[in-house]
Amino acid sequence: MSASSKPADSVGGATSSSQDTASSQPLSKDTIFHILQVQRRRLTLQYLHGRTDAVSLRNLAEQVAAWENEMSVMELTSKERQRAYISLYQTHLPTLDTEGIIEYDKDRGTIRRTSRADQFDPYLFDTAPQDSSDSSTDSALNRRWRRYYLGGTLFSTSLLGAKLLQLPLVSQVASQLIVPIVLSVFSILTAGHYYTRSVLPETNPIESVTQLFSRQG
Repeated sequence: MSASSKPADSVGGATSSSQDTASSQPLSKDTIFHILQVQRRRLTLQYLHGRTDAVSLRNLAEQVAAWENEMSVMELTSKERQRAYISLYQTHLPTLDTEGIIEYDKDRGTIRRTSRADQFDPYLFDTAPQDSSDSSTDSALNRRWRRYYLGGTLFSTSLLGAKLLQLPLVSQVASQLIVPIVLSVFSILTAGHYYTRSVLPETNPIESVTQLFSRQG
């Protein structure tokens, strides 16, 4: 029994070793470019970049669909989610699995990136998409603060103009107080801007509460 088990073990070890060797071998440029021809495969590789654990097909499909439609995952319709899910499930993930770029467990619906996927990094990350929910939140916050700074500028300009023209009420304000008032306005704006960007969480708290209640419902 022991004599017969040794060849079996050696065969198993040889098979595992050959698979590891194959997965570490470089892909041809033709294969790389063929894989990258399809946007959903590119987005899949971008999503898996830097992830060592297995990810779910559902999460992958939702993020790919969000990137494709330039919106957040929360804004996706069921049709948009389903379209990406079916395409990845039936076509693109099996292709990546066949080439040894991912390990795709079709029954469990999980995907794990392999070391062979590293060969695509130089082609992917010059124009890698950002998480649409993060970028939309960030741009909305920037627009809000631009309005605040514009309002502060208009207020300061109006105050200075009214003082020069000696308009009622403002004319009674001492000239020495005008500059401190203007400086105080922009100091408050700057402090508030710093606080919201560096101290508070980057995600919009109102949006987070809305998402929480929508999940509970």
